[in-house]
Amino acid sequence: MALYAAEGIVLGTRNWGEADKVLTIFTRERGLVRAAAFGCRRPRSPLAGAMQMFVHVDLQFAEGGRLETVKSASVRAHHAKLSLDLAALAYATFVAEVIREFMPEGIADEQFFDRLTQILTAFETRNPRVTALAAVLQTLAAAGLQQNYGHCLHCGAKITGDAYFLTQEGGALCVDCRTEASTSFSEELRALLCSLEMLDWAHPAPLSLRGGILMAAESIVLAHVQELVGHPLRSLSFLSQLT
Repeated sequence: MALYAAEGIVLGTRNWGEADKVLTIFTRERGLVRAAAFGCRRPRSPLAGAMQMFVHVDLQFAEGGRLETVKSASVRAHHAKLSLDLAALAYATFVAEVIREFMPEGIADEQFFDRLTQILTAFETRNPRVTALAAVLQTLAAAGLQQNYGHCLHCGAKITGDAYFLTQEGGALCVDCRTEASTSFSEELRALLCSLEMLDWAHPAPLSLRGGILMAAESIVLAHVQELVGHPLRSLSFLSQLT
Protein backbone atom coordinates (compact mmCIF):
# COMPACT_ATOMS: atom_id res chain seq x y z
CA MET A 1 0.00 0.00 0.00
CA ALA A 2 1.83 3.09 -1.28
CA LEU A 3 2.08 6.10 1.02
CA TYR A 4 2.29 9.74 -0.05
CA ALA A 5 2.29 13.15 1.62
CA ALA A 6 -0.10 15.98 0.81
CA GLU A 7 -1.14 19.40 2.04
CA GLY A 8 -4.92 19.73 2.22
CA ILE A 9 -8.02 21.54 3.41
CA VAL A 10 -10.98 19.53 4.69
CA LEU A 11 -14.10 20.43 2.70
CA GLY A 12 -16.48 17.63 3.60
CA THR A 13 -16.97 15.12 6.42
CA ARG A 14 -19.40 12.26 6.92
CA ASN A 15 -19.58 9.93 9.89
CA TRP A 16 -18.97 6.30 9.01
CA GLY A 17 -19.31 3.33 11.29
CA GLU A 18 -18.88 3.74 15.01
CA ALA A 19 -15.79 5.94 15.10
CA ASP A 20 -14.68 6.70 11.53
CA LYS A 21 -15.21 9.46 8.96
CA VAL A 22 -15.20 9.72 5.20
CA LEU A 23 -13.71 13.04 4.15
CA THR A 24 -13.38 15.15 1.04
CA ILE A 25 -10.10 17.05 1.11
CA PHE A 26 -8.81 19.52 -1.45
CA THR A 27 -5.07 18.92 -1.70
CA ARG A 28 -2.32 20.91 -3.30
CA GLU A 29 -0.79 17.83 -4.91
CA ARG A 30 -3.86 15.90 -6.19
CA GLY A 31 -6.87 18.21 -6.12
CA LEU A 32 -9.93 16.64 -4.55
CA VAL A 33 -9.22 13.45 -2.60
CA ARG A 34 -11.79 11.29 -0.86
CA ALA A 35 -10.41 9.44 2.13
CA ALA A 36 -11.31 7.40 5.19
CA ALA A 37 -10.01 8.40 8.62
CA PHE A 38 -10.37 5.35 10.85
CA GLY A 39 -11.04 5.94 14.54
CA CYS A 40 -10.83 9.73 14.22
CA ARG A 41 -14.07 10.26 16.18
CA ARG A 42 -12.56 8.75 19.29
CA PRO A 43 -11.51 11.53 21.71
CA ARG A 44 -7.97 10.20 22.07
CA SER A 45 -7.39 9.66 18.36
CA PRO A 46 -4.35 11.57 17.03
CA LEU A 47 -6.50 12.42 13.99
CA ALA A 48 -9.44 13.89 15.93
CA GLY A 49 -8.48 17.56 15.80
CA ALA A 50 -7.36 17.52 12.17
CA MET A 51 -10.39 15.82 10.63
CA GLN A 52 -12.74 18.80 11.02
CA MET A 53 -14.26 21.10 8.39
CA PHE A 54 -12.00 23.84 7.00
CA VAL A 55 -8.90 22.69 8.86
CA HIS A 56 -5.67 23.16 6.87
CA VAL A 57 -3.52 20.06 7.39
CA ASP A 58 -0.38 18.21 6.40
CA LEU A 59 -1.34 14.62 5.68
CA GLN A 60 0.01 11.22 4.91
CA PHE A 61 -2.28 9.06 2.79
CA ALA A 62 -2.23 5.39 1.92
CA GLU A 63 -3.48 4.81 -1.60
CA GLY A 64 -6.64 2.78 -1.91
CA GLY A 65 -9.15 1.62 -4.50
CA ARG A 66 -12.26 3.70 -3.84
CA LEU A 67 -10.89 5.72 -0.92
CA GLU A 68 -7.49 6.78 0.32
CA THR A 69 -6.72 6.20 4.00
CA VAL A 70 -5.49 8.99 6.26
CA LYS A 71 -2.50 7.59 8.12
CA SER A 72 -1.40 10.79 9.89
CA ALA A 73 -2.35 14.46 9.98
CA SER A 74 -0.94 17.59 11.59
CA VAL A 75 -2.80 20.88 11.74
CA ARG A 76 -1.39 23.89 9.93
CA ALA A 77 -4.27 26.28 10.59
CA HIS A 78 -7.74 26.44 12.10
CA HIS A 79 -10.26 29.08 11.06
CA ALA A 80 -11.76 29.93 14.41
CA LYS A 81 -14.46 32.31 13.18
CA LEU A 82 -16.03 29.56 11.09
CA SER A 83 -16.87 27.73 14.30
CA LEU A 84 -18.07 30.86 16.12
CA ASP A 85 -19.94 32.87 13.45
CA LEU A 86 -22.99 31.01 12.13
CA ALA A 87 -23.34 33.19 9.03
CA ALA A 88 -19.68 32.77 8.07
CA LEU A 89 -19.99 29.01 8.62
CA ALA A 90 -23.12 28.79 6.44
CA TYR A 91 -21.58 30.68 3.53
CA ALA A 92 -18.29 28.79 3.79
CA THR A 93 -20.21 25.50 3.77
CA PHE A 94 -21.92 26.60 0.56
CA VAL A 95 -18.55 27.34 -1.05
CA ALA A 96 -17.23 23.96 0.08
CA GLU A 97 -20.20 22.18 -1.50
CA VAL A 98 -19.70 24.03 -4.79
CA ILE A 99 -16.01 23.04 -4.83
CA ARG A 100 -16.90 19.41 -4.13
CA GLU A 101 -19.40 19.44 -6.98
CA PHE A 102 -17.29 21.08 -9.67
CA MET A 103 -13.57 20.67 -9.06
CA PRO A 104 -12.23 17.41 -10.51
CA GLU A 105 -10.88 14.60 -8.38
CA GLY A 106 -7.25 13.67 -8.64
CA ILE A 107 -6.13 16.71 -10.66
CA ALA A 108 -3.80 19.17 -8.99
CA ASP A 109 -4.53 22.90 -9.19
CA GLU A 110 -1.98 24.65 -6.99
CA GLN A 111 -3.20 28.12 -7.95
CA PHE A 112 -6.72 27.31 -6.84
CA PHE A 113 -5.42 25.67 -3.65
CA ASP A 114 -3.60 28.87 -2.72
CA ARG A 115 -6.73 30.85 -3.54
CA LEU A 116 -8.79 28.58 -1.30
CA THR A 117 -6.52 29.29 1.67
CA GLN A 118 -7.04 33.02 1.05
CA ILE A 119 -10.81 32.58 0.73
CA LEU A 120 -11.04 30.85 4.11
CA THR A 121 -8.97 33.61 5.68
CA ALA A 122 -11.30 36.18 4.08
CA PHE A 123 -14.29 34.59 5.81
CA GLU A 124 -12.72 35.65 9.11
CA THR A 125 -12.36 39.32 8.18
CA ARG A 126 -14.75 40.18 5.32
CA ASN A 127 -18.48 40.13 4.62
CA PRO A 128 -19.25 36.38 4.33
CA ARG A 129 -22.02 36.90 1.77
CA VAL A 130 -19.77 38.80 -0.64
CA THR A 131 -16.86 36.46 0.08
CA ALA A 132 -18.99 33.43 -0.81
CA LEU A 133 -20.22 34.96 -4.07
CA ALA A 134 -16.67 35.79 -5.19
CA ALA A 135 -15.45 32.34 -4.16
CA VAL A 136 -18.19 30.58 -6.14
CA LEU A 137 -17.52 32.70 -9.24
CA GLN A 138 -13.82 31.84 -9.04
CA THR A 139 -14.55 28.15 -8.47
CA LEU A 140 -16.71 28.04 -11.59
CA ALA A 141 -13.94 29.78 -13.55
CA ALA A 142 -11.33 27.30 -12.28
CA ALA A 143 -13.59 24.44 -13.38
CA GLY A 144 -14.18 26.02 -16.82
CA LEU A 145 -17.88 26.54 -16.09
CA GLN A 146 -18.03 30.33 -15.80
CA GLN A 147 -20.66 32.49 -17.47
CA ASN A 148 -19.75 35.23 -19.96
CA TYR A 149 -20.24 38.73 -18.60
CA GLY A 150 -17.80 40.81 -20.63
CA HIS A 151 -18.60 40.00 -24.27
CA CYS A 152 -21.75 39.40 -26.26
CA LEU A 153 -22.56 35.72 -26.62
CA HIS A 154 -23.80 36.15 -30.18
CA CYS A 155 -21.50 38.67 -31.88
CA GLY A 156 -18.52 38.73 -29.51
CA ALA A 157 -18.57 42.50 -29.08
CA LYS A 158 -17.25 43.87 -25.78
CA ILE A 159 -20.14 44.80 -23.52
CA THR A 160 -20.24 48.45 -22.49
CA GLY A 161 -22.99 50.19 -20.55
CA ASP A 162 -26.34 48.56 -19.89
CA ALA A 163 -26.95 45.32 -21.79
CA TYR A 164 -29.00 42.12 -21.62
CA PHE A 165 -28.54 38.67 -20.12
CA LEU A 166 -29.63 35.34 -21.59
CA THR A 167 -29.96 32.86 -18.74
CA GLN A 168 -30.40 29.81 -20.98
CA GLU A 169 -27.02 30.39 -22.61
CA GLY A 170 -25.26 31.79 -19.55
CA GLY A 171 -24.04 35.14 -20.67
CA ALA A 172 -24.50 38.72 -21.78
CA LEU A 173 -25.94 40.07 -25.01
CA CYS A 174 -25.27 43.48 -26.47
CA VAL A 175 -28.18 45.79 -27.28
CA ASP A 176 -28.13 44.80 -30.95
CA CYS A 177 -28.29 41.05 -30.19
CA ARG A 178 -30.93 41.06 -27.45
CA THR A 179 -33.76 38.55 -27.71
CA GLU A 180 -37.23 38.26 -26.23
CA ALA A 181 -35.89 35.70 -23.75
CA SER A 182 -33.15 38.00 -22.45
CA THR A 183 -33.47 40.21 -19.40
CA SER A 184 -31.91 43.56 -18.54
CA PHE A 185 -28.29 43.45 -17.39
CA SER A 186 -27.15 46.76 -15.97
CA GLU A 187 -23.62 48.05 -16.17
CA GLU A 188 -23.53 48.14 -12.35
CA LEU A 189 -24.49 44.47 -12.10
CA ARG A 190 -22.02 43.42 -14.78
CA ALA A 191 -19.21 45.41 -13.10
CA LEU A 192 -19.90 43.73 -9.76
CA LEU A 193 -19.85 40.21 -11.24
CA CYS A 194 -16.64 40.92 -13.16
CA SER A 195 -14.98 42.48 -10.10
CA LEU A 196 -15.83 39.51 -7.88
CA GLU A 197 -14.75 36.98 -10.50
CA MET A 198 -11.34 38.70 -10.72
CA LEU A 199 -11.02 39.61 -7.02
CA ASP A 200 -7.44 39.58 -5.77
CA TRP A 201 -7.76 38.08 -2.28
CA ALA A 202 -4.33 39.31 -1.21
CA HIS A 203 -5.05 42.91 -2.24
CA PRO A 204 -8.84 43.25 -2.60
CA ALA A 205 -10.07 46.43 -4.21
CA PRO A 206 -12.85 48.27 -2.35
CA LEU A 207 -16.35 47.43 -3.56
CA SER A 208 -19.35 49.72 -3.59
CA LEU A 209 -22.41 47.55 -3.13
CA ARG A 210 -26.13 48.18 -3.11
CA GLY A 211 -28.29 45.47 -1.63
CA GLY A 212 -30.45 45.11 -4.72
CA ILE A 213 -27.45 44.69 -7.02
CA LEU A 214 -25.90 42.08 -4.72
CA MET A 215 -29.18 40.14 -4.71
CA ALA A 216 -29.36 40.30 -8.51
CA ALA A 217 -25.79 39.00 -8.78
CA GLU A 218 -26.55 36.16 -6.38
CA SER A 219 -29.66 35.26 -8.35
CA ILE A 220 -27.71 34.93 -11.61
CA VAL A 221 -24.93 32.86 -10.06
CA LEU A 222 -27.18 30.59 -7.98
CA ALA A 223 -29.43 29.85 -10.97
CA HIS A 224 -26.34 28.85 -12.96
CA VAL A 225 -25.02 26.64 -10.15
CA GLN A 226 -28.36 24.91 -9.69
CA GLU A 227 -28.69 24.27 -13.42
CA LEU A 228 -25.21 22.74 -13.55
CA VAL A 229 -25.70 20.57 -10.47
CA GLY A 230 -29.18 19.39 -11.35
CA HIS A 231 -30.25 18.81 -7.75
CA PRO A 232 -30.79 20.98 -4.65
CA LEU A 233 -27.68 21.93 -2.72
CA ARG A 234 -27.90 20.99 0.96
CA SER A 235 -25.99 24.08 2.05
CA LEU A 236 -28.64 26.38 0.57
CA SER A 237 -31.20 24.97 3.01
CA PHE A 238 -28.83 25.92 5.83
CA LEU A 239 -28.41 29.41 4.38
CA SER A 240 -32.13 29.93 3.90
CA GLN A 241 -32.67 29.49 7.64
CA LEU A 242 -30.43 32.52 8.29
CA THR A 243 -32.11 34.92 5.87
